[in-house]
Amino acid sequence: MTIYINKKILGIVCATVLLAHCVKNDEVFKDGRDEGGYPAPVVTVDTNSAVVDVSKYAQARVFPGLICAGEPRLKNQAVTMNLNYNFVKENLRIQVAPEPQFSTGFYAAPGELVTVDVPGDYSLSIQVGAWDDNLSAVLNAPRDPLIFTRMQLAPGRNYIRNLYGGHIYIFAARPVPQPVTITFSNVVKSPDFELGKTTNAAWTAAIRTSCVPYLELRSKNIVFVVPRDYCVSRNIQDPQSIMEEWDRAIDVDYYQWEGLVENPTEGYDLAPVLPWRVVQDIKPSVGYGHSGYPVVTYNDYGWFDEFTNLTSLRKGWAWGTLHEIGHNNQQVNYWSWGSLGETSNNLFSFKVAHRQSVEKNNPAAWPPYHPALATQFPAALAFAAASGTKDFDGTDARINDPFSRITPFVQIFDKIPADWGYAGQPDGWAFMTELYKKARRARFASNNDQDKRDFVYETLCDFTRTDWRYFFSSWGINISTVSLDEIEAKGYKLGLQEIWKYNPITRTGGDSFLDLYNRSNWVVTTNSVNNEGGGKDVVKDGVLSTYWHSAYNPTAAVNIVIDMGRQLDIKGFKFYQRQNLSRNIKNLKVEVSTDNANWTAIAGSPLLLQRIATEQVFELPSKIKIRYFRLTVNAAADTYNTDGTMNAALAEVDVIKP
Repeated sequence: MTIYINKKILGIVCATVLLAHCVKNDEVFKDGRDEGGYPAPVVTVDTNSAVVDVSKYAQARVFPGLICAGEPRLKNQAVTMNLNYNFVKENLRIQVAPEPQFSTGFYAAPGELVTVDVPGDYSLSIQVGAWDDNLSAVLNAPRDPLIFTRMQLAPGRNYIRNLYGGHIYIFAARPVPQPVTITFSNVVKSPDFELGKTTNAAWTAAIRTSCVPYLELRSKNIVFVVPRDYCVSRNIQDPQSIMEEWDRAIDVDYYQWEGLVENPTEGYDLAPVLPWRVVQDIKPSVGYGHSGYPVVTYNDYGWFDEFTNLTSLRKGWAWGTLHEIGHNNQQVNYWSWGSLGETSNNLFSFKVAHRQSVEKNNPAAWPPYHPALATQFPAALAFAAASGTKDFDGTDARINDPFSRITPFVQIFDKIPADWGYAGQPDGWAFMTELYKKARRARFASNNDQDKRDFVYETLCDFTRTDWRYFFSSWGINISTVSLDEIEAKGYKLGLQEIWKYNPITRTGGDSFLDLYNRSNWVVTTNSVNNEGGGKDVVKDGVLSTYWHSAYNPTAAVNIVIDMGRQLDIKGFKFYQRQNLSRNIKNLKVEVSTDNANWTAIAGSPLLLQRIATEQVFELPSKIKIRYFRLTVNAAADTYNTDGTMNAALAEVDVIKP
């Protein structure tokens, strides 16, 4: 734009504004930057749909394939699209959320120009090609690294060309409340199956007459991009049942299991109402398949059969697909700690199998098939049943495997019936729902793995109103003392059922209860011992011939301290003297404590023990709650020794339950 300045007006302005610096002349001023240098190039858009760019035909022929010249190119195809969705990506707090990517049902032929007419500004973009995996880091990749095209759509007419061809998609940057009619030209009809709109008969006929290389199997909650010739060669005839099963799995076993619904009472629980997408590609950028949006898999029959084998699907055996979508749904910032990276994503496979076994009344649907389960579940159960110090996140071969580490979660889901902890409690499968809902409402993300373990422990305890500390300790899942104390302060009953012994594969075991008074869990320490009778721990071994013996000729008080592992109600004590009646105790000081620091002598202490081989019982006036008790021999006079020494021996110690 050129500005011409009137000399007379300029003079008036200069006279009036004394402080202004003005120059009166007839020079022409131009806005914008200096136009020096070479003239700007003239850019023209090729709008001739008759021109086909064949420069990548050789590559497109390899993948995804060409479209025969006889396939009809459609003109002025108006499609009214529902581009509304729930904008809840941040609220879900999962790894990857579904994207607002909408299928048009059209396919762009390689190198051919497509026109798109948009009636207004709706913040839309268009993509040609479902294969958006970047293979630039793959050595000798079987296709070019980037074969999709994506661009913003302006109101009015738009042009787009992709040299490899592919399905045409519309992306909506924001939800569009009202349907939008978009018109496409020079496009090919993709022989897609859309649940609720396409019949089996029409689809099976269409895939045999079309030469479009890839098609979509679509439902409300999931979309598969698969080779058309696979559908023909595998003679897929009932896509309706296949997609119904998938649609229900995503709805019930992902969204609803996570507590997401379309019309929730709280906005935290609003489902996205967008489908997951799974795309078969000639080569995924990572592995045999990977998570993300879309999920990408090899375009082989192994994956295809998992998508479309109705019998396997009804048994919940689509392990790989459920696994990758499960990765997208992991809440790693809140409760899925480090060693569960390849574990918590597999929980959905068990949920599908469980539902299928119930809905179809088909016990064969359980458990979901995976060859590792037959060995890793028994290994995990052996780990949980073992005594001693254990680390769930460690390198022990019995637990250092994703399928071993999934065992305690499946035990919780499958073993806990409704009303187990309190009247009105849902069954164990609802625990997953509780985890996800609590994570969506958490004020802060977990700072570290310990926070995440505590998150699971506290959520489970609150869900059942039961303290699960023994379950977690049996699995070697370390819970902080802060969380343990917090749950104890709530007054929940102790969970004593040995659910860690439940085998989810056979659905057997886990019905016994832990005896808290079982002395095998006691920890015994002493300030004086020799190994004459077997050491210090033999006072709890149940064998009368073994005994604790103090170090020879002690010169100070000797004692035994016993930690029962938890505060328990007791009503008294039981003792057995050394059975040969040598070096027996006469006066035994007995003190109790809850913290191993502050000690109180019991009523009647010191207890007068008889020099007999039979059991001696001492009841208290009323029950007391303790964790530790200390047995002390203060002097030689407190023994039955005749040689003046303070040598002391004791065969067995026990407490009396209330």
